[in-house]
Amino acid sequence: MKFKVKNVNCINCVNLIKNSLQDEYGPIDIDLENKILNVNLQEEQLENFKNEIQDLGFEIVERI
Repeated sequence: MKFKVKNVNCINCVNLIKNSLQDEYGPIDIDLENKILNVNLQEEQLENFKNEIQDLGFEIVERI
């Protein structure tokens, strides 16, 4: 699943997301320039993933 994300402004943001969530959700690819996050989620994981991203201080703007 690909998402447009907000507040991902630097490599530290990318590393925070990856280090915090990759163990639970698998590899996460983030295009910092375009603010696109790509992760292989099951539909039932989506709500938890959105909540955990928000807890880290980021926002999923839309699913693309």
